Amino acid sequence: FGPFAFKASLANQWLAYEGTSWDAQMIPYVRGVKQLDWKIGSVEVDFEHPGVMKAQEEGNLLWSKKRLNQLNLLFEVLGDRELTD
Repeated sequence: FGPFAFKASLANQWLAYEGTSWDAQMIPYVRGVKQLDWKIGSVEVDFEHPGVMKAQEEGNLLWSKKRLNQLNLLFEVLGDRELTD
């Protein structure tokens, strides 16, 4: 995930969520799709991360741990039930 946009009418889902990290972006999306039947679309943007940025993350243990922590947080907050139903 990176920058994202949504309809103003959906803003309350983000404002009501009390997360303070990466989860504050992701959890309202997941719950909206699973519980409120939201549809997610995408828009292609002509952008590539700079090669130096990609090189900084790939194969770097600290970045791998950060990504793993993000995924673990997702499972902690949502739990198996919300992720699999």
